[in-house]
Amino acid sequence: WAAVAWSAVRPHQLGDYLLEIATPIAGFIALVATFRRFRFTWLSYGLMFCEAIILVVGPHYTHERVPLFDWLRDALHWERNHYVRFAHFAVGFLMVIPPREVLLRATPLRGGWLQTLSAVCLLAFSAFYEITEWWIAIAASPETGAAYLGAQGDPWDAQKDMLLDGLGAVVGLLVFTRLHE
Repeated sequence: WAAVAWSAVRPHQLGDYLLEIATPIAGFIALVATFRRFRFTWLSYGLMFCEAIILVVGPHYTHERVPLFDWLRDALHWERNHYVRFAHFAVGFLMVIPPREVLLRATPLRGGWLQTLSAVCLLAFSAFYEITEWWIAIAASPETGAAYLGAQGDPWDAQKDMLLDGLGAVVGLLVFTRLHE
C-alpha cells in the first residue's frame, strides 16, 4: 500500500494512472477474498508482490516514461523506453507459479503437462489482457488510450508483449519449479 500511495502522488497522467492501478488493486482484493478458500505458498505470494510493485511503478510515470528505462534508452541508443517490455517479461516470470500452484493442487497434472499448462494459462491470461487493454483504450480518451496501450508507435506491440509474457513464463518455470516443489 505504501507503493500505491507513492505512485498516486502526482502521476504523469491521471486517467492512465487510474486505469493501470486498477490491475494490482483488483489482484489484491481477489487474493484477500479467496484467502480462506485457497492459500498460496509464500513463494507465490512473494512473486505476486514483486509483480505488484512493477505494476504500481509503471502507472506513476506511464509505462513509456519510467526514468530508469529512459536512461537505458538513451545510453543504449534504443528507439523506445522498454519498461513495458520488462513488465511483460516479469508477468510471465513472476506470475507463472501461481497458476502452476492452482493446477498442482486442483488437478492430477504433473511433470511436463503441469509445466506446459502452467505456461499456457499464463499465455491465455496475456491474450485476455491484451484484448481487454485494447477495449479499454478504445473506450478511453485518445490521449489516455494511447498512454494505456503504451505501444509507442509499434504496430506489433501486443504480439511482442504476449511473446515476452510467454518467454518469461518459460524462464520462470525453469528458475522457480524446484523451489516451488
